[in-house]
Amino acid sequence: MKRFLLEMKRGEKLALFLGMLSGDGCLSIGHNGQGYRDYPIQFYNTEKEKVILFDDLFYNLFGTHGRIVARKRKNRKEIWEFVKYSVKTVKELRKIGFPEGVKRDLLRVLPIIKEGSPLEKLNFIGGVILTDGSIKPKRGILFHSGSKLFLEDLSILLSEFIGQVKPVKEFTQREIYKSYQLYLNKQESEIILGQRGTMVLRLS
Repeated sequence: MKRFLLEMKRGEKLALFLGMLSGDGCLSIGHNGQGYRDYPIQFYNTEKEKVILFDDLFYNLFGTHGRIVARKRKNRKEIWEFVKYSVKTVKELRKIGFPEGVKRDLLRVLPIIKEGSPLEKLNFIGGVILTDGSIKPKRGILFHSGSKLFLEDLSILLSEFIGQVKPVKEFTQREIYKSYQLYLNKQESEIILGQRGTMVLRLS
């Protein structure tokens, strides 16, 4: 995996990083013990390898590693957390449009991705698949998110490769929480998975 990252251009690494951050990451609005902002960049996943990949990307892009810790959860899978406190990095990510705080109603596919190269777009899509996506037994891809606007943007981005904008479906969980899904069938998924930009999915 490290060798694969070294072969990628910076824009492609940033796209993969932003895709993963969009799925399982956040820029929390946190404060330290003295009441000052501490600017955390956080990423969570139950698979340690994905958190290590995120850390490797962070190092490649920003020149420093984060801290990775495991948290036990009662009757649930152990979850791995990446965290790095950095005013400079948060400001960089904010500058390109990534939202701070609760991202559910604010998250969009960023302009830097929409205007990027095909490989950058595919790496972004790959990052979302690694986090908010899953490859089903029949080789379809299912994206699941709490952000309708983000999935609608993602559907438009995917249409550049599969030729059509797929519908985003709404679901209500526990009669309260709304979530959204976007599904690619086997043929559409093979178009995405067969591209060089999503090679990370075959290496992970």
